[in-house]
Amino acid sequence: MSRMRVVFAVILAACASIVLSMSSGGGPGLASAAPAAPAATTGTATNVAQSSATADGTVNPNGTATSYYFQYGTTTSYGSNTPSASAGAGSSDVAVSANLSGLASSTTYHYRVVAVSTAGTTDGTDQTFTTTTPPTVTTGGAARITHTWAGVSGTVNPRGQSTSYYFRYGTTTAYGLQSTPQNAGSGTGRVGVHASIYGLTADTTYHYQLVAENAGGTSYGADQTLTTTSSEAVVLGHEGFVSPGAVVGVELGCFHGTSTCSGHLTMAHDGTVIGQRDYSIAAGSGGFQNMVLSAAGKQMLRSNSTFHLLAVTVTADGANSQKLSFVIHLARWVWH
Repeated sequence: MSRMRVVFAVILAACASIVLSMSSGGGPGLASAAPAAPAATTGTATNVAQSSATADGTVNPNGTATSYYFQYGTTTSYGSNTPSASAGAGSSDVAVSANLSGLASSTTYHYRVVAVSTAGTTDGTDQTFTTTTPPTVTTGGAARITHTWAGVSGTVNPRGQSTSYYFRYGTTTAYGLQSTPQNAGSGTGRVGVHASIYGLTADTTYHYQLVAENAGGTSYGADQTLTTTSSEAVVLGHEGFVSPGAVVGVELGCFHGTSTCSGHLTMAHDGTVIGQRDYSIAAGSGGFQNMVLSAAGKQMLRSNSTFHLLAVTVTADGANSQKLSFVIHLARWVWH
């Protein structure tokens, strides 16, 4: 029967030791070193926005196939992981990153990179970032609505950052048009804002929405609607005349639509009403609306010398909330 020889040898050289393992054939063999776990370094966060950010870092696989992922959450317990990705099997640092989404605005998040291989798992250090703060907006009401334009309003809170705003508008919630951007400042309180929107079509419902933007993001107000008027009364003539029967003629027209213009006319001098009447003008037409002077108006006119002009303010209050105001001058009309 042959004998197995077991040989142990330790060779000392230059104060360093080399350990030889036992071989089955009786000769010594060199022992293999265990593979090193990967290295992981958490970097800074970039592209931080109100609901997303990019987490960066480096991973060194140390010669073993390695994967990595990022943990993140509002505490150091994290709670969320990005999908795992490969860092290769090299022996040098590899830049790694992952997109974090679905975040809450104005919130501080913790994150770290984690590297995994058969040699072990390594956690990077904890880092933090804070998502940005967008402005807050509220779409307000519409006023001064006519057949072709309207005034729209709302409020914006810049939340401490330089902020601009504009209104989107159109016949659907796709909008398609917008007002010229304006500055809302960089304060921390609500600011009243407004704009005029033009080029509208008569008798049409429009959607509109306030939008505000700053470095923290873009915010959208609620959708609101307005309906333009069907037609509009306009002034055709500014001068009036007084007939011997104390009748004053004021020329009005009704244009830009298909509906009748109706409302109430008032004539006043120094705040005293001296004549009034309702009016109704067919669409696309116009003419004189005659008002009989009151006793006070007649007395005012009699107090003037012949051909002396009496300035009076004529106001047309339309049934569609339109209001016109203009001055005409009355003269005593005397036959010769």
